[in-house]
Amino acid sequence: MVSPYFGRPVDEWSAITHQLVQSHPLTRDLILEAATLSWTRLWNTWVGDAIVGFPIAEIDPPATVIGYMFEKLFAKELAKRLPGAWRGGIGSEKDLHCLQDQALSVEMKASGQLGYKIFGNRSYGQVLENADAAKKDKSGYYITVNFYGQTLTLLRFGWIDASDWQAQKSATGQMAGLPSEVYEHKLLPIFGPYMLEGSVLLLEGVGARAAGELSAAGVKTIGNLIRATNLPIKYQRLQVTACERYQDLY
Repeated sequence: MVSPYFGRPVDEWSAITHQLVQSHPLTRDLILEAATLSWTRLWNTWVGDAIVGFPIAEIDPPATVIGYMFEKLFAKELAKRLPGAWRGGIGSEKDLHCLQDQALSVEMKASGQLGYKIFGNRSYGQVLENADAAKKDKSGYYITVNFYGQTLTLLRFGWIDASDWQAQKSATGQMAGLPSEVYEHKLLPIFGPYMLEGSVLLLEGVGARAAGELSAAGVKTIGNLIRATNLPIKYQRLQVTACERYQDLY
């Protein structure tokens, strides 16, 4: 697959991404609705039966398990909303398989670490010698999902090329990451009220000490910060910045 960004300077990437997203049949509003509903369903999941069972939240599953379950629930919701057009991927297909045009299929990538970065397996950043080992085309449309604990913190939609992934330099490193220009120009944030539930630690300049002081004042989330009154002077500028960034969400 030839990248739509091939041979184009970085300062043109944002325009290319907007064009790709606007022409895709999955709108950002649809993705937001399906994602928030699937996230709620995930944490309402019951494991076992009425005799021996428990809510999934009780066992604090690893982030990889949560990401996998979310992907499956999202694919099911998409297939229900758009029957005959979309279904969950099988085998080497993308996670969200478009039945009408395979080129529009979408890969999902989730990260449960605190922050807004996305990581892939180390193989994402390596050139595979055996083409058969590459089960999926790692270039194409992506929905990226950031979460922390039981909180969905950021959804993005855009395009990632296989060449964008950078493997850890250490030979024993297990992850591949993305450079800043990909986050800035190739992935579009999907804004929604869910973002206000994110920890204040997600805000630039907030460390553990500041988070502790804010928590003591009853401010744990971005939404808490925006709605807070009588904040210490040193945190009022942070509040103004948050209000400006999320002004359309409250």
